[in-house]
Amino acid sequence: MRIVFDIGGSVLVPDKPDIDFIKKIAYQLVKISEDHEVAVVVGGGKVSRDYIQAAKTFTPNETFKDYIGIHITRANAMLLIAALGEKAYPFVVQDFRKAWEVIQLKKIPIMGGTHPGHTTDAVAALLAEYLQADLLVVITNVDGVYDSDPRENPNAKKLRRITTAQLVEIAMQGESKAGGSSVVDALAAKFIQRGKIRTYVVGKNDTINLFDVIRGKHNGTIVEPED
Repeated sequence: MRIVFDIGGSVLVPDKPDIDFIKKIAYQLVKISEDHEVAVVVGGGKVSRDYIQAAKTFTPNETFKDYIGIHITRANAMLLIAALGEKAYPFVVQDFRKAWEVIQLKKIPIMGGTHPGHTTDAVAALLAEYLQADLLVVITNVDGVYDSDPRENPNAKKLRRITTAQLVEIAMQGESKAGGSSVVDALAAKFIQRGKIRTYVVGKNDTINLFDVIRGKHNGTIVEPED
């Protein structure tokens, strides 16, 4: 099985690098890669948002600020590369074709951001589409997809199984207001739908056992492509 893991920056580096978590997830990724082909995309998280917020003081240029975020994602990716050791390709991969080449070398390609205007969720979805991955695993600080923002609505209902079309609808609703409810942005959701990518959206607690996660045994949300 070919699997793309999309690891949120806020999971990897909540305020500062979560060393214990990075060690645990790196160990599991190495073990999983013994039987499966694995690629990883890492987000920027709070650090990226802090830098972008600071940059607003100096420039209104959104593309420039996107590039700042991209650099932060790649710094986070380098942390994971260091944790993976020799199993990882030693440089942050910046191109989907290069990721494919790295997989042929039996190494794990690690990516961060690639282009302004694309979140790392979108990058992960595009990578999964390009690699024709069997599965995309999105690891976030929210334990699945909800019908409304669980941080604001204590009665929000977790959706255990949805279609890619439903994911797009939820993501679009979430982006219509600040701090929306979707844990996957609308562009990424549209790529997931277009690529007909089976996707699991899980929280940090589920990563205790990624072997169960890739078998569909988790407390998150399963996103099924339409026929």
